[in-house]
Amino acid sequence: MDIKKDKPKFYRQRILLSLLHFMGKNISRTDLHKHSFLFSVQNPMGYDFVPYQYGCYSFQLDKDLSDLSEQGFIEVVDKKIGLKVDNPIIWLKTKDSNSLFKYPEAQKQLKGDELIKFVYDNHPFYAINSQIKNICGSATRKKITQERNKLSKNNKVIYTIGYEGISIEAYINKLIRNDIKLLLDVRKNPFSRKFGFSYKTLNNILPKLGIEYAHIPELGIESNKRQNLDDKLAYKKLFDEYKTTLPDKNKALAQVLDLQKKYHRIALTCFEKYHRECHRHCVSDYLVEHHKVKSIHL
Repeated sequence: MDIKKDKPKFYRQRILLSLLHFMGKNISRTDLHKHSFLFSVQNPMGYDFVPYQYGCYSFQLDKDLSDLSEQGFIEVVDKKIGLKVDNPIIWLKTKDSNSLFKYPEAQKQLKGDELIKFVYDNHPFYAINSQIKNICGSATRKKITQERNKLSKNNKVIYTIGYEGISIEAYINKLIRNDIKLLLDVRKNPFSRKFGFSYKTLNNILPKLGIEYAHIPELGIESNKRQNLDDKLAYKKLFDEYKTTLPDKNKALAQVLDLQKKYHRIALTCFEKYHRECHRHCVSDYLVEHHKVKSIHL
């Protein structure tokens, strides 16, 4: 591979390969996630992380590792990740290459359980769903419990949230930090070209983070009706029409209310960042008006 000509498509992947090079040895996938997280704290590299089963984890990073392996930039031998290119740091901007050399040496040497303990002790939020937090001492476990308790809320709320412009990890963290117990997908067709936001992925990932997932297609809008929405008048026309259909969607609306009774804190989701540009606000407004629920837009 000609390193001067062949390089990964995404800049975040170039930083990831450079971090792997900087570590100076083959590294486990778990350790690479942890070091990538710690490096991101000092210098954002294009990945967000969630509090997953073994601590801080990035679904995008893991997918990038698979893609980089297929493209021949890395290889996995005996569960260790190794580089197959000589010096990926030449692909970086100066500020990012300089940040690599500022990564603390003592931190760089950590691996395995000691690395996990370090992350959990300094960033306890990312350990709240960990299945291995018992490897830590009592002081760190107390921090983790306190972090989990800070997130716990009891009031009943119907949130709305869109995923436009954010990563799957940042999106999930919004759900976690608002103690949302159920995500209700109100897209007509729950598929997305954006990584992480299709039905299969959400339905697989969220329960592992303590969040249930359900899809109510009856509350969606046909995709052909969402074309050419290029000004406020076009949105208003679409939503005015959609609002007239809500009284006929009693079964689907009753399902939302039943699920809120069960889970207390739920979120309606669709694509658009701003709720006023998405039909989810029509659903929540209708429920507020006719059923006196509390609604918050994230």
